[in-house]
Amino acid sequence: MSWIVPLDIGLLMGLLLAWAVLALALGFRLLDFPDLTVEGSFPLGAAVFAVLHRTGVPMLLSIPCAMLAGGLAGALTGFLHVRFRLNKFLSGIIVIAIAYSLSLRIMGGSNIGLLGLSSVFDCVERLEESLPGGVHLWTALLLVGFLLVGSTLILGALATRTGLRLRVAGSNPNYARALGINVPANLVLGLAATNCLAALSGVLLAMHQGFADVGMGQGVLILALAAMTIGERLLPEKRLPFHAFVLVAAVVGSVAYQVVVAYAVRVGLAPTDLKLATAVMVLAVVALRVSRDGNLLSEVQQ
Repeated sequence: MSWIVPLDIGLLMGLLLAWAVLALALGFRLLDFPDLTVEGSFPLGAAVFAVLHRTGVPMLLSIPCAMLAGGLAGALTGFLHVRFRLNKFLSGIIVIAIAYSLSLRIMGGSNIGLLGLSSVFDCVERLEESLPGGVHLWTALLLVGFLLVGSTLILGALATRTGLRLRVAGSNPNYARALGINVPANLVLGLAATNCLAALSGVLLAMHQGFADVGMGQGVLILALAAMTIGERLLPEKRLPFHAFVLVAAVVGSVAYQVVVAYAVRVGLAPTDLKLATAVMVLAVVALRVSRDGNLLSEVQQ
C-alpha cells in the first residue's frame, strides 16, 4: 500500500489545483496574457468563502461570492493594463499585493478554520471510511465530476459568440479591432473569468484542508506554470482544437505534476526543495521544447 499513498495524494492535490492551472493556462494561451493575479485571487477566494461560511451564509451562496471576488481581482489587473497601459506583469504584481492585504483584512488574521462546517466533500466522507489506508477514492471521483462539468461549460462558453470574440481578441488583437471587437473589454472580461476559476480552486482546497490561510497562494504561480508546461508536452496538440487542447493539457498537467511531486517526496526529496525542483523542471521542459523547435526550423530551412 505504500506506493498507493503518494498516488492518492498527488491525484487529489492535482484535481484540487487543476482550476488554478486552468486559470493560468486559459489566460496565457487564449488571451496572450501572462496573468500573475492567480497567486492573489487563489487565497482571496478562500478567504471570502471562509468568512461568509463561518458567519452563516449557505455554502452554495458563499462559493459564487468567493469566485466573484477572484473575478474582480482579475478584472482589476486587466483594467490597470488597458486603462493605464501598465506592463502585464506589473499589473498582476500590484493586484497580488492588494489581494494579500484584502485577504488579511477580510479574515481578521492570517488564517481561519472551517472544521465542523459543511463542505462539498461531506457526501463522500462516510463512503471513504470503508476504504483501506485512508485512500480518497470517492473524493477524487467527486472532483473529477466537478472538472468534467466545469470543462464542458467552459468549452461551451468558448464556442459562443462572446467566447469567439474573446479568443479572437486574445490571439489576434489587430484583426479583432478590424472586425469591430472591443479588445480591452474582452481582455478584462477574460481575466475576470479565469480568476474566478483560480478563486474556486482556493475554495476547494480550503474546504478540503479545513482552513483558509493568507499564505496558501504562495507558490501557486510556479506550480501552475510547471503543470501547464508538462501537460502541453504530454498531449498531442494537433488532435484537439486549440482551446480544448489548452484545457485538457492544464488538467492532465496538474495531476501529472502533483503525482510526480508526491513520489519525489516519498523517495526522499526535502519539501523545502520543492520550489527549486519545480523551477528546474520547468526550465528543462522549456529548454527541450526550444531545442526541438530549433531543430525543426533548421530542417525546414535546409
